[in-house]
Amino acid sequence: MDDKKLKTLLMALVILLMAVGTFLYMGSSFTGLWFLLAAVLLYFGARWYMEGKEATVELLIRVGRRLLVPVAGILIAIVIGAVVMLGSKNDPIVAYRALFYGAFVRNWHISVLNAAPLLFTGLSVALAFHAGLFNIGAEGQYYIGAMAATWLGLTVQLPTFLSLALIFILAAMLSAAWNIVPAFLKVKTGAHEVITTMMLAHVARYLSPIFIRANGGDPSTSDHAYVTDALPESNWLPRFNAFLPGANYRLHVGILIAIVVAILVYFLLYNTKIGFEIRAVGQNKDAARAQGISIGKNIMLALLLAGALAGMAGINQVVGLDHRLYENLSAGYGWNGISVALLAGSHPIGVIFTSLLWGALDAGGQYMARVTQTSNAIVEIIKGIILFLVVARYIYDYLGNRIRRARRRKEAAAKEAV
Repeated sequence: MDDKKLKTLLMALVILLMAVGTFLYMGSSFTGLWFLLAAVLLYFGARWYMEGKEATVELLIRVGRRLLVPVAGILIAIVIGAVVMLGSKNDPIVAYRALFYGAFVRNWHISVLNAAPLLFTGLSVALAFHAGLFNIGAEGQYYIGAMAATWLGLTVQLPTFLSLALIFILAAMLSAAWNIVPAFLKVKTGAHEVITTMMLAHVARYLSPIFIRANGGDPSTSDHAYVTDALPESNWLPRFNAFLPGANYRLHVGILIAIVVAILVYFLLYNTKIGFEIRAVGQNKDAARAQGISIGKNIMLALLLAGALAGMAGINQVVGLDHRLYENLSAGYGWNGISVALLAGSHPIGVIFTSLLWGALDAGGQYMARVTQTSNAIVEIIKGIILFLVVARYIYDYLGNRIRRARRRKEAAAKEAV
């Protein structure tokens, strides 16, 4: 077998192990961790065999450098959180034991359910960041996706697969369309997308009660005042317990869809001409324009794709978990998607892990508060510290670049004077 075929075979085996491990782990079967570990070891072993020791070590160093700041931020946040707990007369060891047990064992299914919408909104914000844009209105696009999915779910009567495919495609397109106005204003007038997308986020949020009243919500009854009629079961995402009898009954395949979408976004950004142009516009508009890249077209495309991704979070919640639209459907998933994207450095694969971390912290915090009587606010403090320390890296890089540019200008001026 030649090297090319062997490499293809090994990578296919890695993908298979990761797929099986992810499916088992997301279904609350911790055997999946062994499959994931085997996939990682096989991947680096294959790189070592195919490309040699030096290339593999260089890859490990790059990965380590990328993980250094987030991991350091998490560890520092844990220490500061412990100090805060000691100051409030709580035992940090007991509290953290409950936090991690709740996040990764007892309430793992809640961690996964929290992570799925965060993964979609995190991808939305991350993709926009690559184009030099700040899609702060992901919360509004989330609501548009949820409302569109609810209406389609109540209306469409097709076989499950066709129905779900139609709901995801059409509702995502409507969510993308919600960003047409901000994209158009950005391209034609320079109006900042932070202002326009945030304004539309509030519009979408307050459209939801009107939509609910028109689709089953009855103000005269307390149990049905703020919720639409339920979707038929044929329009629900499949649940893990249909394949894994031990899985929690609420877990559905939405997290797997989100992971697949993250991989597709990664491929789009780093392996296609479209992705190259989006990143070129985000890095340097003048240089991109000089290469013949259309700035306006790529800004429009990035914001439309970001809208579709955020909308998928709302679709996921409606057809996967709630099967109806509540007035307060969102737990801030749109806003928290910003944190998830920043923590991942806007890397689509990194967003998978940071969304799971954020989801796990929320699930573990609920368990910790219930078992140890430690305030759940400590989790928000930890998340805030992590985010601050990660963002501080960008501030450091920005100031360092400013200083280096000033030094180069000073040296150039000194040479001209001579």
